[in-house]
Amino acid sequence: MNMMKKLMNMKKREKSAERTESERYIASMHSLGRAGALGAAAIILAMPIMLGLLFDALPSVGAIAQAALPLLMIFLPSNLFEVIMYTPVLGSSIYLTLITGEVMNLKLPVVNSVLDAMKAEAGTEEADVLTTIAVCTASLVTAIVVAIGVALMVPLKPVMTSAAMKTASANIVPALFGALLAGIVGKDLGGGVTARGKLWGMVPAAIIVAVITVFDTQLSVLLHLDRLLGRAGDGVIMASLQGFVIIAMMPITHFFSKWLYKKGYLRIALPGETITRRVKNRR
Repeated sequence: MNMMKKLMNMKKREKSAERTESERYIASMHSLGRAGALGAAAIILAMPIMLGLLFDALPSVGAIAQAALPLLMIFLPSNLFEVIMYTPVLGSSIYLTLITGEVMNLKLPVVNSVLDAMKAEAGTEEADVLTTIAVCTASLVTAIVVAIGVALMVPLKPVMTSAAMKTASANIVPALFGALLAGIVGKDLGGGVTARGKLWGMVPAAIIVAVITVFDTQLSVLLHLDRLLGRAGDGVIMASLQGFVIIAMMPITHFFSKWLYKKGYLRIALPGETITRRVKNRR
C-alpha cells in the first residue's frame, strides 16, 4: 500500500511539474510577444519622428489625424478581426506573425502544413510549439530571401530591367491572386476537412458589395457620408469604409452559409468521411 501511495504521489508531482513547465512556456511566449510587439511599434514610429525632427518637417496633429482617419477606418476593424480569427490557429506565435506580416499567403499555409504533417490539433500545447517553430522558420527564410535580393539588386539590375522581366513582373499580382483563388475554390479546408458548395455562401455578400460599388456616390450623398468623411467623388464608401463593409459582410456570409448547410446545399466531410450527394425530399 505504501508503495502504491508513493507511486501515486510521484505521478502527481510529475503532472504538476509538467503543468508548471507548460504554464511557464506559455507565459514566457506571451511576455516575449508583447515586448516584441511594443518594440516593433516603437521602431516603426521612431523613424518618421526622427526624420521629421531632423529635417524640421513634422506635420501637425490635425494633418496626421486627417490622413490617418480614413486608413484607420479601413484597416483597424479588419486587423482586430484578424487577431480574433488567427489566434486560435497560430497560438502564441500570433505576435511574431503579425509583426512580420505575410499572414494569408505565407504564415497560415506553413502552419497548416506543419499541423497536417504532424497530425496535431490546433489549440493544443503541441500545436502551439509547432506553430511557433513554423512561423519563426518562415520569418527567417523571408528575411534571408529579402537580404539576398537587396545584396543582388545592383548586380542583377540589367536582368531585372530587361523586357522579359518587365513582362513577368506585370503578371505577378494576377498570378498571386490566381493562387489564392485556387485555395478558395478548392474543396480542401485543411486538416482533412472538405466542403462542397461553400462558394454559394459568399453570394449575398458579393451582391451587396457589387451594389455598393456601383451606387457608391449616390449612397454616400444619401447617407451624408461625403460630408461626414470630408471627401466627395466616386468610391467614398469602398475607399473610406472598406473595413466596416468587410465586417458587415461576415455575419451575412456566416448565417447564409449556415442556412445552406441546414438545407443540404453546403456539405462538409470530416477527416475519413466522404461528401455524399444531396438527396431531394420527394413527397
